[in-house]
Amino acid sequence: MTPQTTTTTAEELVPEIEQALLASRADRARHESRQERSEPSDVNAHERAVMFDVTLALLIRHRLPIDADRAAKAVADAQTTDAHSWAAACARHIARVAEEKNP
Repeated sequence: MTPQTTTTTAEELVPEIEQALLASRADRARHESRQERSEPSDVNAHERAVMFDVTLALLIRHRLPIDADRAAKAVADAQTTDAHSWAAACARHIARVAEEKNP
């Protein structure tokens, strides 16, 4: 059985990426309501890790080349408190990788 690749636009990926970040924020808020608040630097690092994981997972799902350093840089460069904007930037990174693979 030959793996099938799918063509997905960046806009189609945004909701899934954004939902992962929002779910992480909700989990953290529930946790913090029961315990001490996290340091802002810990929160930022955790959110970057969540976005990095989602970005890599989508690269894998769409059978795209994985360059972890490049993905980490894209996630860090795009970081913002606005979940939708951050998700859109990560989705654009995935779309660029897809475009490079299949020009």
